[in-house]
Amino acid sequence: MKNLKLGISALALTVATTVFAQTSNNPWLIGVGAHGVNHMAVQNGGIGDKFGAFDKLFNIGDYHITPPLSKLTVARHLAGPLVLDWQTSVGNVPNARFNMGKEFMLMTGLGLQLKANTLWNEESWFDPYLRVGASYLRHDYSGVSFPAVDAANNNDVIAYDKNGTTVGKANHFATPVGLGSNFWITKNFGLGVQGDYVATPFNDGSNVPNFWQASASLLFRFGQRDRDKDGILDKDDLCPDTPGLPEFQGCPDTDGDGIPDKDDECPEVAGPVENNGCPWPDTDGDGIIDRDDNCPNVPGPAENAGCPWPDTDGDGILDKDDACPTVPGLAQYNGCPKPIEVWGEEATVALENILFNFDKATLRPESNEKLDNAAKIIKDSQGRFMIIGHTDKKGSEAYNLKLSRQRAAAVVQALEARGVNDSALKSMGVGEQDATVPESASNAEREKDRKVIVKPADAATWDAMKKRDY
Repeated sequence: MKNLKLGISALALTVATTVFAQTSNNPWLIGVGAHGVNHMAVQNGGIGDKFGAFDKLFNIGDYHITPPLSKLTVARHLAGPLVLDWQTSVGNVPNARFNMGKEFMLMTGLGLQLKANTLWNEESWFDPYLRVGASYLRHDYSGVSFPAVDAANNNDVIAYDKNGTTVGKANHFATPVGLGSNFWITKNFGLGVQGDYVATPFNDGSNVPNFWQASASLLFRFGQRDRDKDGILDKDDLCPDTPGLPEFQGCPDTDGDGIPDKDDECPEVAGPVENNGCPWPDTDGDGIIDRDDNCPNVPGPAENAGCPWPDTDGDGILDKDDACPTVPGLAQYNGCPKPIEVWGEEATVALENILFNFDKATLRPESNEKLDNAAKIIKDSQGRFMIIGHTDKKGSEAYNLKLSRQRAAAVVQALEARGVNDSALKSMGVGEQDATVPESASNAEREKDRKVIVKPADAATWDAMKKRDY
């Protein structure tokens, strides 16, 4: 019992020292369980030249099973398929092969596992492995006298070792070799089984302490490191010291533009992938990024690809709205100059109710202001006009025609005297042909037919006329 307590203390010490190390390494596995030892399946020639003892290997009755918490495994994954472990087994174990009663047994040491599931899926629930170990074995054979009868091998009488030692040893160097498999029920919890043949190769040829061991354990995986606490293990985290997102393998995306900071040239300002995570510049601040702006240094509307609308003729009306983009004009005429017809209408209005001396073609002084206005309009228009005189129906037709011509000519002369180019005007009279008020009407009523009209002169009319011929 004293030895068993000593063994359990050693087991606890192994746990304490190994688990302490998990704060600086990962990942770790710890397993606790029970083991069974079978000495009866050991052949005198080692494992057996004829494998005669193997019929006892699967005989449950030949295993001495130590209750739970008699085996501890602590393991650390190194790299690839390699796992380093420390396994400890304790118990009061007999050796029925030599009719030895229960003696305290402690086996503890390192082992190297070669995992097979790395060939298909390291995270697989089925996790088989091959294990080779090197251990210290404490199993005291000093109470057995040799030569002794081997109950497992036809009652052969054998010596303890090739030197004929008559008393067995208590301490041994052991090399367990075996197969095992873990079965993961969850990511961090599973069951494990393992079978080993434990040999003592430096025991002067003796196989007396050798045995087969089978074990079953509850397994717990832990110690996975996540330094930045983002839920992504360091081994899978491309940015293990900065909290990040699963979709970026643990790297952050501070500006939320879908590009992880490590690949983002502007990690704090959202931008497209095609510009390496930076926003496209808008140098002129017109709301159109330089990439799409045909005039990146001058503000302009999107409809014109970021360029300002031109005003070729400088009339204040943009070319897009200007019906005459190369000629200065006015907004009310869609950017075109005032039509010559309008100039004529304005000049006609200016000459309304122009006054002549009675029955003569001489202009009265009261008409000067009207003539001044009409002259300005005609000069500003830069056009050519016909000054057409009209009379009422009173008097003979021939007389009225002559009077209308004279009055029209008098108006042309007065306009030219006010600076209108003499090549811009021609006069003609039409007499009473357009009169609408009857001759019998009052003088005031007939006044509407006594007028001077200004009309634009088209090229054909202009060329056909001679000044003051009409």
